[in-house]
Amino acid sequence: MNQTTNNPTGQGGGGGLPSQPASQSNPFTADLKGEFASNFGTNTNAMSQIFKEGSYANSNRSRYILLAVLLVAVAAVGYLYLETSGDDVNEFPPPEAPAVTEVAPKAEAPVAANAPVASTAPVASTAPVAETAPVAETASAAAEGSAGPISINFPENEAAIAYDETVGPARFSWTGGPGRLELSRKASMKPVEMSIPVKKGAYSLHQPSPGTWYWRIKSATGSSEIRSFSVDAPVRRKLMVTAPAPGAILAGSSGQVSWQGDSKVTYYRVELNNAPDWANPAYKFATAGSTATLQGVTPGAYKMRVGAFSEIAGRWEYSTPVDVTIQ
Repeated sequence: MNQTTNNPTGQGGGGGLPSQPASQSNPFTADLKGEFASNFGTNTNAMSQIFKEGSYANSNRSRYILLAVLLVAVAAVGYLYLETSGDDVNEFPPPEAPAVTEVAPKAEAPVAANAPVASTAPVASTAPVAETAPVAETASAAAEGSAGPISINFPENEAAIAYDETVGPARFSWTGGPGRLELSRKASMKPVEMSIPVKKGAYSLHQPSPGTWYWRIKSATGSSEIRSFSVDAPVRRKLMVTAPAPGAILAGSSGQVSWQGDSKVTYYRVELNNAPDWANPAYKFATAGSTATLQGVTPGAYKMRVGAFSEIAGRWEYSTPVDVTIQ
């Protein structure tokens, strides 16, 4: 290569550029001179010289070759991409196929699960019912059986009691379990006038009305003997009018009526009436004591009586009416 012609630092050139010996003072240039000076040095035409001397002398041909290489590389890359993408596309369907096949068993799972439920439900509902009913019936039978025959404790046969609302109800007691208390006015127990459910072998009957009663206890194990008792009429309260005497004359606004009372009486009243019906007397004067004063009675002929409300009988009891004249 002609280094003298292209060397900008040649000897024949004028100007102010330094000479060649000055440039060699660079240590890097000195070190590299032995290996690269023949081809690269500082000559700016070194690359063009290479293309002229070797197999790359024809620049157009080199360009075509490079272009062909590039096209081949692009084609290879495209092929690899298509192959890879095709493989990726083909890889997705297989996992989906098992997913579809796995859905069918899941849909059948409820059917399989329902089978034991359907078979279990009758067992759960039937077994307790079948077992409970006999137990309840057996318990009831055992309770009745343990009671045994009915035996009456009191009252004694043909017992007599007085009607008295201050001493509480009449009591009945028996042995043999629950049943019904039946009462009748006839010894044949026909007709039964009262049939009362009873428990615990005892019952209290609120003041049966005076008279003779027949009674028994009936239960699942049978009937007791028939007994009787009698209820006497309530004892009347003692009441004696002391004034006025029959046929007396009283003042309509100051006349006095007096009497002697008894125990277990809530209060008293004096009644005057000029008609035979005492359901609605013409005049009534009530008091808790043993005397009453007349007020505002129209003059005339009346019948007079004194009443006492008996706590024993729970009703009014009256003295015999007498005639009086009111002035």
